Amino acid sequence: MASAGSLRAGADDFDQFFLRWEPQVRRYLLWLEGDHAVIDDAAQETMLAAHTYWDFVSTLRKPQAWLFKVAGQRLQRVQTSRRRHGLSTDPGELPQSEGPDDLGLRERELVLLAAVRKLPDRQRTAIALRWQLDLPNDEIATVMGVSVNTVKTCLRLGRGTLEAVLVSGGER
Repeated sequence: MASAGSLRAGADDFDQFFLRWEPQVRRYLLWLEGDHAVIDDAAQETMLAAHTYWDFVSTLRKPQAWLFKVAGQRLQRVQTSRRRHGLSTDPGELPQSEGPDDLGLRERELVLLAAVRKLPDRQRTAIALRWQLDLPNDEIATVMGVSVNTVKTCLRLGRGTLEAVLVSGGER
């Protein structure tokens, strides 16, 4: 049986984990989904799962891979549930950035984000994990449950599709 001190240390560890990774989960989900209500629900369910399975998650060498995999699964569940109940899943806007408001940059970010969201699931997930979270190929492979070569292919195809879409739309 664990002592009260060790239980508190575990709670502190989870608190630190939550503060470090919850914003990252939200950023990742933003690249996959535009509806902030869906993102909120999926992020909350992801962090609840991390808390529920903390004894397991805290022992993982790279718990963020588990976290992003669960986030993708929870996102699909929330999207399915909202569609089933006739709730909106319309894309929203990017959250306001801190600092000066550069409308041209913001417009380009929205165009890129809209293009990323139209990619096939695997390509979109790989691109989001690489560009938003800067994960290496082996961690992306773990999150996606595919080989490193599949990740490389998804990134290459995704970048090619995005380049074609953005160039044809007058963006570079």
